[in-house]
Amino acid sequence: MMPNRTERPAPAGRPGAPGRPGGAGRPGGAPGAGGGAPAGGGFGKGGRGRGGTQGAFGKGGAGRGKQRKSKRAKRQELEQMSAPSLGGVSVPRGDGNTVIRLRRGSSITDFADKIEANPAALVTVLFHLGEMATATQSLDEDTFQLLGEELGYKIQVVSPEDEERELLDSFDIDLEAELEAEGDAELEKRPAVVTVMGHVDHGKTRLLDAIRNSNVVEGEHGGITQHIGAYQIGFEHDNRQRRITFIDTPGHEAFTAMRARGAKVTDIAILVVAADDGVMPQTVEALNHAQAAGVPIVVAVNKIDKEGANPDKIRGQLTEYGLVPEEYGGDTMFVDVSARQHQNIDELLSAVLLTADAALDLRANPNKDARGIAIEANLDKGRGAVATVLVQSGTLHVGDAIVAGVAHGRVRAMFDENGETVEAAEPSRPVQVLGLSTVPRAGDTFLVTDDERTARQIAEKREAADRNAALAKRRKRISLEDFDKAVAEGKVDTLNLILKGDVSGAVEALEDSLLKIDVGEDVQLRVIHRGVGAITQNDVNLATVDNAIIIGFNVKPAERVAELADREGVDMRFYSVIYAAIDDIELALKGMLKPEYEEAQLGTAEVREIFRSSKFGNIAGSIVRSGTIRRNSKARVSRDGNIIGENLTVESLKRFKDDATEVREGFECGIGLGSFNDLREGDMIETYEMREKPRV
Repeated sequence: MMPNRTERPAPAGRPGAPGRPGGAGRPGGAPGAGGGAPAGGGFGKGGRGRGGTQGAFGKGGAGRGKQRKSKRAKRQELEQMSAPSLGGVSVPRGDGNTVIRLRRGSSITDFADKIEANPAALVTVLFHLGEMATATQSLDEDTFQLLGEELGYKIQVVSPEDEERELLDSFDIDLEAELEAEGDAELEKRPAVVTVMGHVDHGKTRLLDAIRNSNVVEGEHGGITQHIGAYQIGFEHDNRQRRITFIDTPGHEAFTAMRARGAKVTDIAILVVAADDGVMPQTVEALNHAQAAGVPIVVAVNKIDKEGANPDKIRGQLTEYGLVPEEYGGDTMFVDVSARQHQNIDELLSAVLLTADAALDLRANPNKDARGIAIEANLDKGRGAVATVLVQSGTLHVGDAIVAGVAHGRVRAMFDENGETVEAAEPSRPVQVLGLSTVPRAGDTFLVTDDERTARQIAEKREAADRNAALAKRRKRISLEDFDKAVAEGKVDTLNLILKGDVSGAVEALEDSLLKIDVGEDVQLRVIHRGVGAITQNDVNLATVDNAIIIGFNVKPAERVAELADREGVDMRFYSVIYAAIDDIELALKGMLKPEYEEAQLGTAEVREIFRSSKFGNIAGSIVRSGTIRRNSKARVSRDGNIIGENLTVESLKRFKDDATEVREGFECGIGLGSFNDLREGDMIETYEMREKPRV
């Protein structure tokens, strides 16, 4: 019998010559290249150096594959030893005390970089925890806490303040170190920054009008201040020329956030109270904001010229809130004024300066790059983005590279409150700045950088951080198992809004007020976009995709935008007074709530006789005792006062042999309750319907 080819011994390979069974051999028949003797000992087919050794008889030879496989196996074994498996995935574990700091809106990839893990592995772990997310998707803090808890890490989401500090540190900008390094010799006196606060219609704007001799009230809708303005005036006090900067915060309660911001940037607050009206809710609210910020308060008791004015009553009411007048032994200055008659305005300004000199050390270093805050900003058709900024330290010059929030640029021009050009703005000086790339938000801090490139990089990083934070905040945390159920039950009802206004402060205040509307847990309100300027096609396209409503505050749609919105079926609403918008949105939200139903009784019938039918079951021969019995209405059966049948339906209703739609009181009828046959003479059948209960 001829021997099998596999049983023949493999010939020794020749140097460099490809042997048929063995492949390219090495000199001397070295194993591993396919030539020479089988590496496993005995006999075997030489192979091409790809398979591993299988013993005396088999394919292979010690090829490169053995080395690669061996390294891979060792690496996997090492990973499994250092990183226990979770859900079938190897992930580095923490000891329970390891703190991982993440920025707002970070993704799984960011977390994976911190712990040197594979992002795909973390996605799998999160999936096993009931959350589905991609590796690059921004996650909220709760999701990271869940993931960190599972892996043995303490997750710490960096606060916006720390995030801003770390961002500036990366550009070698340390604001805190600058303040510590400033000596007394570098600090110079600066004007006081005063905020005017109080209840709506108590005369705040008219008081400022009297101070600066300009008319703002006539230009406002409904007599309510809709924007924040900043003004500086000159005043002679103790034979010296003094200057005071005023910030006018709106008085309507919807602008709470703007008023709070005004208290943070101000040195002194003037609390305006009408002598003929008294302390009102917004008066207390403004007072709380000023006291929380540790700001000295000067009370202006306005409208003393009106009939029924009682300044002493105001003093008594404010004493209850901790503002004790000087004449009562306290430390708060009260000044009785009449903005309409320009009465005692100088006394009010003197009180402000006396308070500033006695209680505050108002100094700043003007000999450095400017730092400050954006009081207001708007988009001008001819001039572009215009921001009203308040310089808090340093000096702002025309030509400086500046970054304010996510806006950046170079100062092309500056104007004062009278529209006059300004070349340099020193501390406590409010100016309008031109040259920014976009409209900053009211309350954004600004700073001067070495060059425009640095300003742009800071703005871009801020914008990316804000975008990620917004995406993380917008993401609804709902488990994969519950998602379909929640949608089927209608638990996820969201009203999406796009807010556009003429100034950023009004948009921010409107958003803040809308998000405070309390309509229960079933309905959600989400502002998916907000901006300054006319409503554009991009706004309509976004509303189309997200099924949103566009709210325009003191703005109109751009050219052909209304036509596009009409074609796409996008609802656009326009307002000039902020509380009208709030009322409409609140009504819309209440309309989206699931209706509440209450039971309304229709009629009762007494069973007189039972008719048995093989086709329809038992038929109750009855007489209607009250109301009306209707076919297809809900019914219940009671016997001796006890309910024996619930959630039944009147499936058939007859008058003699004819079908009836309804039978009224005093008439006899036959009632069929479907499969419910437990009926006896004397039973009472009560019919009812569920009616929607109006919300109050």
